[in-house]
Amino acid sequence: RRMFFFQMIRRPPRSTQSRSSAASDVYKRQVHGEAGCILESLQQFLSQKGYEMPLDLGAKGSCQIGGNIATHAGGINFVKHGPFRGNILGLEVVLANGEILNMNSKIRKDNTGYDLKQLFIGSEGTLGVITKANIQCYSREKGRHMLFVKVKSFEDVLKLYKLSKRFLTRSMAAFEYFDCYAYESVISSLPNLSLIHI
Repeated sequence: RRMFFFQMIRRPPRSTQSRSSAASDVYKRQVHGEAGCILESLQQFLSQKGYEMPLDLGAKGSCQIGGNIATHAGGINFVKHGPFRGNILGLEVVLANGEILNMNSKIRKDNTGYDLKQLFIGSEGTLGVITKANIQCYSREKGRHMLFVKVKSFEDVLKLYKLSKRFLTRSMAAFEYFDCYAYESVISSLPNLSLIHI
């Protein structure tokens, strides 16, 4: 069975915390579990609880979290949540000699010693096999809107990106670019697609 367990970690009610931790604690949302979970299954699990993964891919219906971490998959949420490695809080890895390396931290800010888990993120299994992970997740926005903008040059694309980042800040989930040839290909393949021309 690929998906063994996944559990949301939330800050307990303030009344159950000590005074010192309540003052210094940050509201942390994490998901942890085994590496064989399908990305889409994890997204659906989080969506029911009002959260979202920092990673989204076209292959989400078949790719596994362990593989996403091992290849350091980029995905379309890079603009909003940054690189996937920045959202990996902890890992459990099995080395070639069978030794289990437990780096399964649940702390967002961990300044203790070397951050060894970063060696395994993007290593594609050459250093060890990822078996478990702790991942930072985020509150899911209630609605999403897509804006389709036509520009005259690639320089205008960069200007639009800077303006979008400035005014939309973290509300912008993705920023994609495709040229006129890709546009014509989409229109010819999807004749019923309705676009607003201004």
